[in-house]
Amino acid sequence: MNNHKVSKRKAFTLIELLVVIAIIAILAAILFPVFAQAKMAAKKTAALSNIKQLALATVMYANDADDTLPDQDSDPVTGFPFWTAGSENPCGADNDPVTGGCQLGFMDPLAHQNWGAEIYPYVKSSDLYRDAAQNEQDGTPWSYNKNRYSAAGASSYTFNGIVLKTPMTQISAPSDVIVYQAKINTDREALVQPTIFLKSFVTSVPPGNGPAANGIDINWMGFTFNHGDNYGMSDGHAKFFMRTRVQFRNFGISSAVSCYENYSCGQTFPNTTGLTDIPANQNFWGAWGYCDVSAL
Repeated sequence: MNNHKVSKRKAFTLIELLVVIAIIAILAAILFPVFAQAKMAAKKTAALSNIKQLALATVMYANDADDTLPDQDSDPVTGFPFWTAGSENPCGADNDPVTGGCQLGFMDPLAHQNWGAEIYPYVKSSDLYRDAAQNEQDGTPWSYNKNRYSAAGASSYTFNGIVLKTPMTQISAPSDVIVYQAKINTDREALVQPTIFLKSFVTSVPPGNGPAANGIDINWMGFTFNHGDNYGMSDGHAKFFMRTRVQFRNFGISSAVSCYENYSCGQTFPNTTGLTDIPANQNFWGAWGYCDVSAL
């Protein structure tokens, strides 16, 4: 006669398994966005540190350059800069055989004079030019391909063309004037934006005679982080701003601004007007104003 005891094994029922799966799914739905936000917050902090280092390097450069900010090759008559230095096509013997432009981007010996190469001795790290939150557009013309040219100069930031080669003492509000802003991609260019399109421009609306700039409110800059971004100022500090808090005067526009958004070219609005939240279907290049950084 067998006296073996029959053991009863417990198991989860189907209902219990479904409840556990549902709880896991709910927790995942709650936590994944939190993790994504934490990751983006870390990138935002790193990007702020990068742009602050660029701003400080620029101040150091000016201290060693007779108090003058970096310059970029420009038209000697109009003053319009070579605003995409590093993407020259062709770039002489160092032309990129695949995408064109300079193989080493703005750091290439054959690239036009540019702010990126000018401040590099003070930056001393190509990584500080790059924002991890930006999109690297490999495979498109002028894109930075890190797999092919690891030593290439590439940047996620743009330099304010209004303050190119400007004496620091000439800027009346150094803590308010933007020198660096972020753009939505990383490429091989030392980009300049806004740009001076004429050294001497005369018009009645707005009235004035002097250097004028445009390209101020651009749809591919200034909203990396939820309609806001990091900005580096001419005094060396950096700060995060929501896009609508950035005013035209922060770029050095000293006059009223004309030809912008819903305004016709016969209308003007104050230079204290904030940028649009996310610009769309606008004449981005049309918005312009006089730029006298000593009169802000």
